[in-house]
Amino acid sequence: MHGVCTPFPPVPSAEDVFLAERRRRVVRETVAALPGRCPQLIAALVEDPPPTYRELSERLGMPRGSIGPTRSRCLACLRLLLHAERYP
Repeated sequence: MHGVCTPFPPVPSAEDVFLAERRRRVVRETVAALPGRCPQLIAALVEDPPPTYRELSERLGMPRGSIGPTRSRCLACLRLLLHAERYP
């Protein structure tokens, strides 16, 4: 087909690349600073593919029924810390 152009994907600016890397670094550092099993739980939940609750239970040595509530508390703590980082 003549006359059909496929646009190139947008190229991020140097500023966009810098800011994206800074956000990733801040999130990694904040996750590492979470209390208890939270860093291991959050890291496991972003694996591809994510482990099942049964696998998480075995890996982290915690009851399956406590994974969901613990995950909720960890994410709430992460949100608070990230908010404090952004708005000190």
